[in-house]
Amino acid sequence: MKKEELTALGISEDVAAKVLEINGKDIEHAKAVKDKDIKALQDERDGYKTRAETAETTLQSFDGIDPQKIQSELQTWKDKASAAEKDFNAKITQRDQRDWIKGQLDTYGVTSPYARSAIQAECMDEKSGLKWKDGAFFGFDEYMKKAKEKDPGLYQTDEEKAEAEKQKQQQEKAPAFTGPAGDGNTGGGGKKPFTVPAVF
Repeated sequence: MKKEELTALGISEDVAAKVLEINGKDIEHAKAVKDKDIKALQDERDGYKTRAETAETTLQSFDGIDPQKIQSELQTWKDKASAAEKDFNAKITQRDQRDWIKGQLDTYGVTSPYARSAIQAECMDEKSGLKWKDGAFFGFDEYMKKAKEKDPGLYQTDEEKAEAEKQKQQQEKAPAFTGPAGDGNTGGGGKKPFTVPAVF
């Protein structure tokens, strides 16, 4: 979001600066929350890895213990470490996908929270047909075109934005006729209603 984009919508520079300041704080807060979540997931994953490595070393040092039991316990910890790694990677990917979709919806100008939530859920569903690769959903633009066909008010295309701006400019140029005609003492459009003069 840029200051020029806000002022182009008719927002004053002071208000635009305040909006950008608030938006900046929200972004910083979101980054801090993400970093905290990533750290917690990494710690959990690393904890399972450490346990697996420790278990392997410890179990190898025991003589006279059933090798099957050692292998079974070792495999249990390895499986937990592997599951934690997969879970960590899945959560990071989902976070990246949500952030990417949010950015795209901002670019398209989709403002409805319900529509944004529905689009995010559909795109992240494996049945959507969209493929996540190199930090982006391939086929997203085509998906948005089809979504607009179902809901024309979902967002404005560049052509629609240009037409809306053109209509706005025409309305601003058009003369305005306001209020009823006055009695001549109020300068036309005054507060007193017009009265028909009495006929003698």
